[in-house]
Amino acid sequence: MKKQDGFNNQVLIVIPPELYISSDIISKQLFITDIGCFPNAKEHLVTRISGCSSNILIICNGGRGWFESGENYFEIKGGEAIIISKNTPHRYGSIDASPWGIFWIHFQGILAPEISCRISGSAINIPFPLTIGDESRHLFTLICDSLQEGISPSGYNLACGRMWHLAGSLSADRLSGTGISYGTITECISIMENRISRSLSLGELSSKVRVTPQYLCRLFKQKTGHSPIEHYTQMKVQRACTLLDMTSDRIGEISRQIGIDDPYYFTRTFKRVMGISPRDYRKREK
Repeated sequence: MKKQDGFNNQVLIVIPPELYISSDIISKQLFITDIGCFPNAKEHLVTRISGCSSNILIICNGGRGWFESGENYFEIKGGEAIIISKNTPHRYGSIDASPWGIFWIHFQGILAPEISCRISGSAINIPFPLTIGDESRHLFTLICDSLQEGISPSGYNLACGRMWHLAGSLSADRLSGTGISYGTITECISIMENRISRSLSLGELSSKVRVTPQYLCRLFKQKTGHSPIEHYTQMKVQRACTLLDMTSDRIGEISRQIGIDDPYYFTRTFKRVMGISPRDYRKREK
């Protein structure tokens, strides 16, 4: 006989309904009804014939589990997640040979459908790749900390606020993909920051992170939406914005400080990225 709960080192928090029923308009946009973590959910089984009144996010941190709804059946392994939309009849559980470890959150709210799509990339009721990162783990812990020492209105509002942050962090985790690709992107950005006052070619960058230029371009396009050099250019322009805001340096001097010797090229580049010239940017009302 499989069991529904009661696992070693589990976290399981159920919010009293009066807290979210009486919550303010801000919390009603996105709020938590249940949250927990089962590090090793052996013999885990949940059956909801009529579905759940909340949306359910399950993140598999290791091992394997399964999800079934109607004629659809999926296995879910470590590094994958699923969002189950509310009122969807379903069953899910762990696979005995390799029980899953999971983080899970039940959430509701006016913007819950949009948040679900933001986290999953529109993959509702089917598994999608999601390796939870350090920031997301920390935010999950903070949400639980807000609720574990007695669920007060202030603690609950804080937890719901942190849920917004967690949703954004999980979306970034999904877009970052594998640890290898995320590490490559992070290393590239660190190199760009250190070379912000000089020039950096695609060949130099790809050599430093030990991948081909073609692979690096494909990786950046997938993870950031643009090429490595365009990302580097945007970082330079953002540094220029800071210098325009915080100093009285001439535009030519700022251009040289971000590694662009030709101030006319700098002006064209700045306008392409920001929509206005450096001079007009400095004159704008703040």
